[in-house]
Amino acid sequence: MDREYFTRTEAEARVGRRIRSLVAFSGVPQNTTGTVIGADPAGDDGWSLAIRWDIPGRSPGHTRMLVDWFSRDEYKRYLEEIREEACHANNQRV
Repeated sequence: MDREYFTRTEAEARVGRRIRSLVAFSGVPQNTTGTVIGADPAGDDGWSLAIRWDIPGRSPGHTRMLVDWFSRDEYKRYLEEIREEACHANNQRV
């Protein structure tokens, strides 16, 4: 299956949005929250999104830096956009 990418406009419009993982993958537990921190060119095919995850660090109150990139089809399949209030209501790290 070919990957589907964002247009530059679509990708840049999502920067700053909060998301939650629908499945566990690459060191990210299911239901982990994160933030879209950037839009990057994905070769000649379009744009992907950089997600910074809210992964707890070893010290209380600190987070471990973990960033993953997602194409449009991966974003739709593995993530959901959430409102900031939903993070607090579910005791998610923000």
